[in-house]
Amino acid sequence: MFILLLSGCADNGYFVPEKPCNKTIKPHAHINVYVMPKTHLDLSRKKVLMIPAFMAGNQEEIWGQSVTSLVRSILLQENVFGTLALNPDNHLDMHDMLRIARDRGYDYILKIILPGIIEPAGDSSGWVGMNFHIISTRKGYSIWHIYGETQLLPRPTFHGFFKKEDYVPAPTVGQGIEAITRATADILKNQAS
Repeated sequence: MFILLLSGCADNGYFVPEKPCNKTIKPHAHINVYVMPKTHLDLSRKKVLMIPAFMAGNQEEIWGQSVTSLVRSILLQENVFGTLALNPDNHLDMHDMLRIARDRGYDYILKIILPGIIEPAGDSSGWVGMNFHIISTRKGYSIWHIYGETQLLPRPTFHGFFKKEDYVPAPTVGQGIEAITRATADILKNQAS
């Protein structure tokens, strides 16, 4: 049996999609846990001070504020921490930040660092990654270090003899950050004893 398969990423004039596809492919987060507590730690009873997300480069303020808001809202929805307050300043020295958090009664600091983000455009894929550090205010070092990343891949138009699939755009950067944050929240909540 001979099957003719043709695929393309754009309208080539011969194969026009019947209807636009508004769905995106759900991103899948890959998570690495580098540091974690040796014993079970119930974070749902802890007070955490979140430092606004930091991203190197000239987009720091725009991306940082958006990412901070999105990550914080997801962690609150998932009930990961007892209290998750936002510190307005991420430009303080970590030594000063630990002292301030400790004086205010916080158990931990949540620090998020983003490597460079690649936004998907058209048929091009994108990429997003995030580092989560949960730092003990009493001990001064990370008790959790989790890194997550996800590819933001589009699905090209596919035309076969028996089947046709429409183009599906890549997930947005926000959807990638959400996938990473939800996967990280699951790890933080379901830590093995």
